[in-house]
Amino acid sequence: MIDYAKLAEKAKAKQDAGKLAAERQSGKRSDPKLFFERVKAHIVEEMDKANAELRKRGAGTISRNYLPSYGGKICLTYGTYLLCCVELEAQAEGSSIKAVISGPPNGYEIARKEYSVSQDASVVERHESKDGGSVVAVSGPDGVAADIISSILVCEFG
Repeated sequence: MIDYAKLAEKAKAKQDAGKLAAERQSGKRSDPKLFFERVKAHIVEEMDKANAELRKRGAGTISRNYLPSYGGKICLTYGTYLLCCVELEAQAEGSSIKAVISGPPNGYEIARKEYSVSQDASVVERHESKDGGSVVAVSGPDGVAADIISSILVCEFG
């Protein structure tokens, strides 16, 4: 005689194990838009910290420029002459965050950094465009934000 109760318990256990494995696997993949939203929040925090120090020294401050933009972009100005746009480029093969500084005399690009976001979004690689081969590990959205704000303050990336 077949004990269907025991077979049902085993089937249920296998099903639960499969669901748990699927949840773990999906939890490892980070949503690039959510990651970028955290980067934007950290950029605002880092900007406030930097501005407090800049005001103490009587220097120009960093401010958010509310250009007509969309969810995947944030623009900052430093003083009256530098513009830094930070943008999410979400693609199927991998996402990246691109930060570009533009400035005088003609508004052209001065510098650029690109951050490749890993699937679990714990480590981000920064690719510098000047020498092409330089890769630096930056951890998390707070590390990306701190790197961007500090780069704006020295008016260059790389």
